[in-house]
Amino acid sequence: MIAGGVIAAQAAHAQQRAPSEAATAAQRLAEDLSPERLLNSASTNMQNAATLLQNGNGNTARVDQQSLSGVSNQAYVAQVGAANVLGLVQIGGGNVATMEQNGTGNHADLTQNGQGNASALTQKGASNRLTGLVVGNGNELNIHQDGNGNRVDSEIHQNKQAYTINQYGTGNVLKQVESTITAIPGYTVEMRGSGINLTIEQGKVK
Repeated sequence: MIAGGVIAAQAAHAQQRAPSEAATAAQRLAEDLSPERLLNSASTNMQNAATLLQNGNGNTARVDQQSLSGVSNQAYVAQVGAANVLGLVQIGGGNVATMEQNGTGNHADLTQNGQGNASALTQKGASNRLTGLVVGNGNELNIHQDGNGNRVDSEIHQNKQAYTINQYGTGNVLKQVESTITAIPGYTVEMRGSGINLTIEQGKVK
């Protein structure tokens, strides 16, 4: 469990570039530690790369990466605010995760198991909750929540599919389950409003 500060784990090599000129210190820190500074996904060593930024009080994060191939996993984590909780597990090789929480009391958990998956999870606001599970190879998952008390539960057992979920508002809930043997096309979902409850299973809205 890691609380506070900035950590660069193992082979996280930064590239030289001009520092951020953003308006706030938090924005400057987040931009200066952007995913562009992580290892190239083509790296063939067995090391994993992780960059963590936490700017606020009571934030906690846990990152667990296990490379099962000659390609490293990469993780970028930024939490700006207070009392945010984040957990990340990556098993396999060539997986990339970008996780950002900006606000208060947000909770995010992501597990990627396979090869070459890429996920980007962003939460802005308060008391949002996000759970993601990606099993397979070459998948892309993008989830963005902006508001308060929103929730996304995403479970994907697929290969080479891309999914985007955006939620804006208050008290929205979205559950996604994609686990069919026959691959179906990826999709984009956008929810705006309050108190919306939606389930998507095998590409169908229920």
